[in-house]
Amino acid sequence: MSYVALGKYSNEFEDALHYLCVADWSNESFGHVEAPTGYVWRISNNWEEVKPENGEFNSVMEDWFEQNDVEDSEEFRRGLVGHFIIREDSQGFIHLLSFPTEKEMLEEFDRLEVAYSDWDDQGEE
Repeated sequence: MSYVALGKYSNEFEDALHYLCVADWSNESFGHVEAPTGYVWRISNNWEEVKPENGEFNSVMEDWFEQNDVEDSEEFRRGLVGHFIIREDSQGFIHLLSFPTEKEMLEEFDRLEVAYSDWDDQGEE
């Protein structure tokens, strides 16, 4: 049996990356699910961070692997390598954006942060 996407995730990578974010593995976050931007995390992983020999990563992901029917394989872990923005909306849906470079991810993260700040400041007027 393989991973079955139910509800707020399209695939096992969205699920795992979101799990890593809520487990404080992300690099940075901001937002509110009610904002037009949603709650936003940015996360960059390289192979050294997610490889099977990394005990810290293994301890973070142990519960996730137990709860999901996903084989802990090199192929799966390589799917977690890259630069990502994960957004959670008010309905609990997860939106994953993948970027070819860290620079492009940071530019989009900054754009979203400005949009969130503009939305958040409206409540103070």
